[in-house]
Amino acid sequence: MRFTSTALGVFSLLGFSLPSVYAANATFFPLMNMTDSAGDLIQAHGGCIIQAGNGGGDWYWFGTDRTGQAADAHFEAVNCYKSADFSTWDFVGPVLTPIPNTNISNSSVLQRPKVLYNDKNSEYVMWWHADNADYSEAAVGVATSKTIDGKYEWKGNFQPFGNQSRDMTVWKDPDTQVAYLIYATNNNADLSIARLTDDYLNVSKTLYTFHGVYEEAPGVFKIDGKFYLVESPQNGWTPTNNAYYVASSMSGPWSKSTLLAPDTAYTYLTQNTYDIVINGTSQQFYLYLGDHWNGNQLATSSYAFYPVIHKGNSLSIHYTGGWTLDAATGVWTDLPYELITAKMSTTSRKTLVACGDGCAGGKAANMTSSTNFSFTWNGSAGAKVLQIVYTYPGPNNDFQQIGVTVDGKAAPGNALMESTLGTSFGQMAPFPVTLKKGSKVVLNLLDYDGTAFLVDAVRVYDSPTAAPPGY
Repeated sequence: MRFTSTALGVFSLLGFSLPSVYAANATFFPLMNMTDSAGDLIQAHGGCIIQAGNGGGDWYWFGTDRTGQAADAHFEAVNCYKSADFSTWDFVGPVLTPIPNTNISNSSVLQRPKVLYNDKNSEYVMWWHADNADYSEAAVGVATSKTIDGKYEWKGNFQPFGNQSRDMTVWKDPDTQVAYLIYATNNNADLSIARLTDDYLNVSKTLYTFHGVYEEAPGVFKIDGKFYLVESPQNGWTPTNNAYYVASSMSGPWSKSTLLAPDTAYTYLTQNTYDIVINGTSQQFYLYLGDHWNGNQLATSSYAFYPVIHKGNSLSIHYTGGWTLDAATGVWTDLPYELITAKMSTTSRKTLVACGDGCAGGKAANMTSSTNFSFTWNGSAGAKVLQIVYTYPGPNNDFQQIGVTVDGKAAPGNALMESTLGTSFGQMAPFPVTLKKGSKVVLNLLDYDGTAFLVDAVRVYDSPTAAPPGY
């Protein structure tokens, strides 16, 4: 069964390559590990993506390097990557590194680095959540560079207005060049908005405080003169129902919060990281970048790029397993896929259980240590991405692993299926493979814990690239 978006129309994907009309487009498979042009995993967690100056030209992705880290650990570096079109990312290198015997040493905590361009001083200013190992410092850090991808000079850490600051972001109004700090404070109970000084090196005035909300991971869109403040409820490394407020001014008053995704979808297992406006030649496009945290193995945490739909005064994330973006024009489209439901698969009928209207085909494979989901691939040969559609109502931030065999041989890596926190919302987890016509594909649950684990379908997408190394 072939599914396409209306926008894609008669175009199809052939083999390893996209059609020429989409050749320069960026292709996204949310939650799949992303690699740079050298084939290394992108290490830019909790970061931001901006263009140089006040927009135009290449895009720069900043974020924390968590190479080799299992749990939350020391500061290694803030990395920078560069791309012309979101399709290929070149590793520029670390732009901020530890300084011994300071509070940005390699025993310090540095999270959520964000970079702004300051017109007054013709320099780039980086802000971050600065802390120590026991999170008692609760401060912000500031560094500057005259070039966007140069070495950033640390200016110091401080608490804004003498207040605690943990999860945070900084954001610059593209129309006024006024910049703001949004930060969790008062033992994480409050979320506060402050205006920055004209040089972006300090705070000048508190504009608004949300009291008793326990929110983090803030971000801002400005659309048609209105401000949309995105936030995530606090729950450790576990995905939550991200939401947003709306106002005509950063000073408020702000509306009540509205969910970005369906209730209990947990923002498709992501947490807001940065919100990007692309001023394309054909249309303005709104892009959500979320972190998919693996709290037990932070170095393997992945990312999710999703289109954001703006209608009236509302925002919503467009849920998709694969899509393309032409960053020059702002035009995007869902990719087509072949849908293989449990009911139409070669999975043993004894394994199938009813799964109601919420799943494809009304049946799902009840996966255990001794049962699987299988199918025969009858489509074109080449690189593919399997988006495994599943429900797993396990405990918070719990992961199950699915391994894939193709024609009796284990494909490298495994898909991480995160719990849906006791709900039945169907999530998707990606697995890159190479298939030939007639390939026998088997999905096996590698670490069954006794919790009901249902796979109701697999979406098979053509992939323009090979699988990430070691995935």
